[in-house]
Formats: sequence, structure tokens, C-alpha cells
Amino acid sequence: MYYSLSRLSALDVKWADLFDANQESFQEFHHNPYYELILVADGTVYLQAGEEKLTLHAGDSLLLMPWEQHRGWQPNERQGHFFWVQFASTPDITELDYDRAPQLKIVHAPPGQTSTSQQHFEEALVLPRRFQTRNRYKLLSCFEELVQLLIKPKGYFRFQATLLLGEILFILTSEFLEQSHTDSAFPSSYTTFRKLLSHINNNYETDITKEALEQMTDRKYEYLCQIFKRYTGTTMVHYMHQLKIQQAKHLLLHTAQSVQEIGQSVGYADPFYFSRIFKRVEGISPQHFRQK
Repeated sequence: MYYSLSRLSALDVKWADLFDANQESFQEFHHNPYYELILVADGTVYLQAGEEKLTLHAGDSLLLMPWEQHRGWQPNERQGHFFWVQFASTPDITELDYDRAPQLKIVHAPPGQTSTSQQHFEEALVLPRRFQTRNRYKLLSCFEELVQLLIKPKGYFRFQATLLLGEILFILTSEFLEQSHTDSAFPSSYTTFRKLLSHINNNYETDITKEALEQMTDRKYEYLCQIFKRYTGTTMVHYMHQLKIQQAKHLLLHTAQSVQEIGQSVGYADPFYFSRIFKRVEGISPQHFRQK
């Protein structure tokens, strides 16, 4: 199971602590109105989430949803310790459904560019419900710092707690993204899509050919078009036009370059074609946009 976390999420840490799973209270059901991220610090932790009985080992993380009931099981077994942090997120963290993947909205405009398009794409971080990290000690260090910060708060401690939680989530999501090509439960099409998207974002001002995309991804162009539309809800060609026009709008507003020079700088050698595409995307010509 995978979840989508907006890169624009406002995170608010409520509590965090290190818990000994051998305590009797662990065998009772618990639930709370916040998201709860667990990281096993040492030993084995037997945790039941809803009806699912899990055996978690050192380095395992688990994300629980708000009000999700959980407790320990195997009370006669020696158990380890785990860190936990409860937090709120705005917007909500949502479950990913790859059968309805266009709602994922992974695409985002390059930084520093003016975006007035009605169609706004927002990058989503993919967070697995359960994950075995290779960065166990780095994550444990972050959790230890977070717990100590909340025990002895000072200064802008809540802001610092948000930064620490963000670092924890970034480590988990980044590592998962790197490992996803080896995860048979995670679609390989997403890895291909990310590679494709990165190439387009970095090279949209050049002439991106079908042949170049096929060679770069080792996939047929028709397949690339299919997965791009699946994950974004738009076509590659339209997205590239949007990127070019966003850059053109920035240049129209902040430079004295002519319309023809701007069109050439964003990849449109023909000024008439540039004007036609600009008007198709924005509804007005480049000249009228600049005059506004």
C-alpha cells in the first residue's frame, strides 16, 4: 500500500517518543486523530493494525492513518523498542490507486517560473505504508533529536520539529523512490515516468525528439505517451508547450526581448507558430499578454 504526500503539505508535529513494546499497555487498542509514523529502533515488534497482524523488525517503518486502531500482539514474546511521531498534514495524506493514477498529479512546473495556467500540477511524494530502510541510523538520529526537542522545548521548537519530520519523510520517500525499480509491487511504469519527466523538465527548451526519448528510456514512444497521460492527465506535447509558454511569460514580463527572440529562446524557431501556441495556451497573443 502506498500513500501520496503533497510536496506543499503543511506538517504539524503533535507528539513523539520512544516506546518499549514490552509494556502491558501496548496490548490494548490505541487510536488518535493524527497520522502516526513508527520506526522500529531495535528487536522485533509485534503490532496489529486493524485486523492485520504485523511482525516488524529493526529499521521497519509503518504509517498509520488517523483513528486507525492498533495494539501489540504476541504478549508472551520479548519485544523491542520503536519511535513514534504523531502529526497532522494539510492537505491530507491519501492512498494511491494506480488504476486511477491521473489523480496523482506528479508533474510540477520548474522552479522560479511564472505559472498562471488554470491547470496546476503538484508533485507528490510516494510514501509506502510499510518500508524497510537502509538508512536506519540516520532516521534513528532524526527521531532521537525530535524526541529530545519535544522533551526540552525552546525557541522555535515547533518549527524545528516540522523540519525534522520533513527530513524523516524525505529520507523515507527518497530511498523508496530509489528502490522502487526492484519492488515488484510498485509499477515499473512510475520509475520510467519519473525518468521521462525529469528529462522533459531539464530539456524542454530544446528539440526533444521521439527517438531521443525512446533511447533515453529504452521504451517505445507510444508507451511513453500512454504512461505520461496516465500519471498526469495531459499529453507530453501539451505539457512541453505549457513549460515553454510559462518561461515565455516570465521573459515577456521581466525582459525587453522581442517576441521573436523570446519564442526562439524557449524553443520556437517560427515566430508565427510561437504566437499560435501561446494564444492556444493562454487565450491571448504574446503581444497582448505583455501589454497587460
